[in-house]
Amino acid sequence: MKVLVPVDGSQTSLDAARRAAEMAEKEGAQVTLMTVAYFVQDILAEMPPNIQEKLEREGQRILDQAKEIFTGKNLPVETVLEVGTVPANNIIRKAQEGQFDRIIMGATGKTGLDQVLLGSTAAKVVAQASCEVVVVR
Repeated sequence: MKVLVPVDGSQTSLDAARRAAEMAEKEGAQVTLMTVAYFVQDILAEMPPNIQEKLEREGQRILDQAKEIFTGKNLPVETVLEVGTVPANNIIRKAQEGQFDRIIMGATGKTGLDQVLLGSTAAKVVAQASCEVVVVR
């Protein structure tokens, strides 16, 4: 089974990564961690110097944090860093192109409010993904 796990550094996304690690241990799932760094270069004319590089470095830091869950258990895991303005679109496209069987993701991300039942990224992925989506709270 191929599993895609979008991570954004939030607690729920790390919980989703832990759930995927359990699947890798018990069922031999092939796990890919993914994060989407916000793409700003063409959006705003006046941006601080190197802001895109900083966003991508932060994305890599988030991936490394989630990857430690797997390396701590000696489990193989792939990582993917993409850039985009609507993370759900990147996630849906990656799941389809990579022929993933399941997406495991957090219910709300860093930008989600605790009171919201389902974050906008998770809601869009659930509605539009071509594979099974497991939402972790």
